[in-house]
Amino acid sequence: MSDEIRVTIYQPSRIPNIYGPPLGLPLNWKDETSGELPRAVFKYFSTQHLRADEISLIVEYCQHYINAPCWDAAGGFPNELAALRQSANSLSTVSDISQWINACLEIAIDPF
Repeated sequence: MSDEIRVTIYQPSRIPNIYGPPLGLPLNWKDETSGELPRAVFKYFSTQHLRADEISLIVEYCQHYINAPCWDAAGGFPNELAALRQSANSLSTVSDISQWINACLEIAIDPF
């Protein structure tokens, strides 16, 4: 039995559906103004225990990041990109996030 926290994302999203012109770039996690996302990301990378709301916020950011229009223009890996976009919707644990980030890195997309 796993002691890992599993969360479900509920809308509305805390990450705005805004992408930077002209390429449709995603917002950078370090630029989030409440400070909640950077704190959660630092905890994630320092392997500290994350609360459910912190996992949820990181997942929302991952969904925002992978759905940025700039990745469509990049071409290269349309099937992998589609799979990453779909799988981002089912992330719910730290382990899921880690595996998803590794899959992003395989096609040279680095959310963090």
